[in-house]
Amino acid sequence: MEDDPVWGPHAYVVHYTVTNHGAGAADCFAQLEFLDADGDHLGNTGITADKLGAGKSKTGDAAPLDVEIPNGKIADIRSVRVTEVDRTPSS
Repeated sequence: MEDDPVWGPHAYVVHYTVTNHGAGAADCFAQLEFLDADGDHLGNTGITADKLGAGKSKTGDAAPLDVEIPNGKIADIRSVRVTEVDRTPSS
């Protein structure tokens, strides 16, 4: 938990880097799953990197909204894991 100028006080902020290891530009999506202290599922959110060039990376921050945590509260989050990654060639 941290106080963040974008996500607000006591936010569970995820700092991420998405790298396109493909040969061409791509739209990338990753789903993040938030877990409580017992490892139980609390909710999900997603991050995107659109039109990311070959070999390029995007860094950013994300935080779940209350509505994205239907099985608890943001304060219950103890860890996050990536559960899905999609890479689609962009035109």
